[in-house]
Amino acid sequence: MNAMLKTDPLVAAVIGHFVGDYLLQTKRMALGKTKLGIYGIGLCTAHVGVYSAAVCAVIWTANMLLFALVFIPHWIIDRWSLAGLWLKAIGGRTFDTVSDQNREWDIAFTAIVYTVTDNTMHVLCLWAALAYLN
Repeated sequence: MNAMLKTDPLVAAVIGHFVGDYLLQTKRMALGKTKLGIYGIGLCTAHVGVYSAAVCAVIWTANMLLFALVFIPHWIIDRWSLAGLWLKAIGGRTFDTVSDQNREWDIAFTAIVYTVTDNTMHVLCLWAALAYLN
């Protein structure tokens, strides 16, 4: 327990990110958070609330400003699937550009690229939130 309390806050936040985005996000949340209307808004808000609580729990803080600084950018990134928009903007791999040749491999690699892009956005936001508070 003592070692956890000495963990660098950014490392703890990244661990919280993995817990909130992978261990606690249901399939319903993942697939529904970008849907139109109140249904999508509700699922996105529920996911991001759980996510933000996980990040704060692993950092071991009840700081509501940190919760908000984690919640708001994560909600924006997930609600509008900004990783996909970024990849389109830079001409990166998107599911719209999957080729018929080696389709399964192309889809798998595109999913990895999307996931890494999404995670990078989230970790940058966590880093910025922690930097702002210090």
